[in-house]
Amino acid sequence: MKTALNIITLTLLVSSPGVIGYAETTMSKPREIAQAANQQAQPLPVALPDSALVWQKPGGSISGQLTALSEQGLTISLNNFSQTLPLDEVNRIEFQDEVWIRDRWGRRERKIRGENASTRGQQVWRGVPIAAFQLQNGETASLRLETVLSREDLQDILSISRDSVYIVDAIEFDSSGQTMTIKATPIDR
Repeated sequence: MKTALNIITLTLLVSSPGVIGYAETTMSKPREIAQAANQQAQPLPVALPDSALVWQKPGGSISGQLTALSEQGLTISLNNFSQTLPLDEVNRIEFQDEVWIRDRWGRRERKIRGENASTRGQQVWRGVPIAAFQLQNGETASLRLETVLSREDLQDILSISRDSVYIVDAIEFDSSGQTMTIKATPIDR
């Protein structure tokens, strides 16, 4: 009986650090998961010029304001007329014209570029999923780049966006219709 009690006591003493370590590891997991969720990349706000020129695959183009973009297609609107095109019929969108900065009340504050804008410093983001582009209205969108860029590159771009506005110059769709290449230029606010 004494031998059995000694064996049980010895077993408990040897295994308790492992049990305690397991409990600490298990208890810290929810904290780590919560921290990882909080560190998710924030979307990059981008500005869209007033006018878009949509180049179609069979040839030809349509111009107007981009008012919708999803995996199903895009919508271009001009003078109370809208046309929706499936993405498999679209090669690219080239943006032209001016971009307006809005104040905190939503009023147009100032124009920051016209048709002759420089593309110096232009960023090219390839392989961006269509769903990563969320059009807010005809003038702004948010872009999620965490699947396309390294964490460091994304942090650099987000830090630039504090003092600058990224203006979308063009969007080119790949042949699969699942991803796109976005060209955007930062302009000081």
